[in-house]
Amino acid sequence: MNIDKVKEKLVYACRILALEGQGDHIWGHVTVRVPGRPELLFMKPATIGLEEIGPDDVITVNLDGEKVEGRLPRHIEVFIHTEVMRARPDVTAVVHTHPPHAVAFGALGRPLLPVGHDGAIFCDGLPVFSETTDLITDGARGEAVARTLGRHDGMLMRNHGIVTAADNIEEAVMKALFLERACKTQLLCEPCGGPRHVTPPDEAKVKQQRLLHESQVGAAFRYFVRRIGPLAREP
Repeated sequence: MNIDKVKEKLVYACRILALEGQGDHIWGHVTVRVPGRPELLFMKPATIGLEEIGPDDVITVNLDGEKVEGRLPRHIEVFIHTEVMRARPDVTAVVHTHPPHAVAFGALGRPLLPVGHDGAIFCDGLPVFSETTDLITDGARGEAVARTLGRHDGMLMRNHGIVTAADNIEEAVMKALFLERACKTQLLCEPCGGPRHVTPPDEAKVKQQRLLHESQVGAAFRYFVRRIGPLAREP
């Protein structure tokens, strides 16, 4: 895929997250590796919202967190992305947002259960980063995030937000959407004493594989692209 197409997909990824309630004013960010240059990442810049970004706003950073191209500043939490990708060569895209239900659920200190289909996505376990609730502003903290994530593709950051990772940007975005909805669904059970029935482990694994099949992830991403419509071009 050429560079312009990758930037366009990054823009759609950001706008999808905003459309689904994961915008947080100017905070939250997405990265994807530059085609043919795995040591470089395209990134949503700081100072603008997820719903505002256009292809010309995308910046480029290296694995040390330095901006190497682009007119807008980088996010100070760039190290979430760079250290996850340094530790995980299999990862092509990373999402970090602050979805409200995931933040609230993480404060309960309870395991995420497969109450619905969304929760089954994380039946292999959902790590919780609790070393700090502050921002991840240096490489050492980024390394700690990467260690907590391990081989998982989704994580709660206690009193902070979420991280999702995948070998393509479509899946990283959909996992972020699945995680927020799974947290919301389980929270709906809390006033009634918590979930009494959940998906059995063997069925949860089947659901996970079906929902994360590339045909389903791709179709869902394209559905959101249709809802957003063509990207406006700057004059």
